[in-house]
Amino acid sequence: MFAGTIVSCKKAPNREESAEQNANLFQPDRLSTAIIVLAGQPFSVELAFTRSARSRGLMFRRELAADAGMLFVFEKERPRSFYMKNCLIDLDVVFVTAEGKIARLTTMRIPVRGKPLKTYESGTPVKYVLELPAGTARRIGLQLGQSVNLPARIRTIIPEPL
Repeated sequence: MFAGTIVSCKKAPNREESAEQNANLFQPDRLSTAIIVLAGQPFSVELAFTRSARSRGLMFRRELAADAGMLFVFEKERPRSFYMKNCLIDLDVVFVTAEGKIARLTTMRIPVRGKPLKTYESGTPVKYVLELPAGTARRIGLQLGQSVNLPARIRTIIPEPL
């Protein structure tokens, strides 16, 4: 039997190295993706329908392609709120009803270090929340009440309950 102490000679990481290591810890699992159509334009979205995927969201992402996003799928339609913990990029948030209609559009900004996190509310019951690169909603002309083309594959997902 061996008993002993192991000592590491590695220097303590600086703040940037720590942030990079944390980002590596939160690399997304390979989430399912789907194509949705917004204002006639296709977007490849990661599907967040498990508790862990919805919790992690787009944390620690340094970029998001102009035609990409994340679609949060919930079990029931109800008012939702989102915040930007550990988010490194600004995001447009599209709150979508179970019928596929846009209920609210907003832009979430990178949080200011040391200040409380701001919450972004749907204001009405929604079943889906779509995050896109900031400026996308304006660029493609999204409007309240507009339809989001959600394929049957998405509409029939049975998400993990909260």
